[in-house]
Amino acid sequence: MAAFLLEASDVELWVTEDEVSGFLEDLRNRGVRVQEIERGSDRVLRIEGEQAVELVFRRRNGELRLVTRRVQFSQKSAAEAFRDFVVRHRGHATIKYYSKEVLVVQHVQYGEVVRITEISGNQRKVLLDKKDWESAEKVIEALTRTDVEERIPALRAELDAALDELGEALRRGDAEAAERAKARLRVLRREMLLYEL
Repeated sequence: MAAFLLEASDVELWVTEDEVSGFLEDLRNRGVRVQEIERGSDRVLRIEGEQAVELVFRRRNGELRLVTRRVQFSQKSAAEAFRDFVVRHRGHATIKYYSKEVLVVQHVQYGEVVRITEISGNQRKVLLDKKDWESAEKVIEALTRTDVEERIPALRAELDAALDELGEALRRGDAEAAERAKARLRVLRREMLLYEL
């Protein structure tokens, strides 16, 4: 096993041209050798090192989507720059760090680390589980809110709009838009359940 290795999987990230340029500049400022390549509608960043890494950004509807869903870095500076990039631009990923016989797994959603697990040998330790904190905070907030009666009709309207978006995305066959609508529906549904306590 390498002295340091970062592996990111299930990466989901949408960014602008300027944000990719900022990432490119950040990599170079950290001393990472990187080459930029235009390949059809793709903007590719090739990170040099022990293992060459290609990050492929596909242009779509005025944005760039990172289509490289799984990537490995053995160069710490490039790994840290990539992790910062995903977090800064509200991406999703499962990020695994291998260092000194310890595996640390971070689950990032909408740019926030929501769970950290440390694994050493056969021992597993949860260092952070933000979902537990957030759900407890939301229950307390829901119970103490005085404007619940006003929020529920607005929430129903948001649910209807999200359902309409999902239906439209399914009719168009747009799987990405459908997944975004489903994620929004899950968040709204959880909020509605809190108000129904």
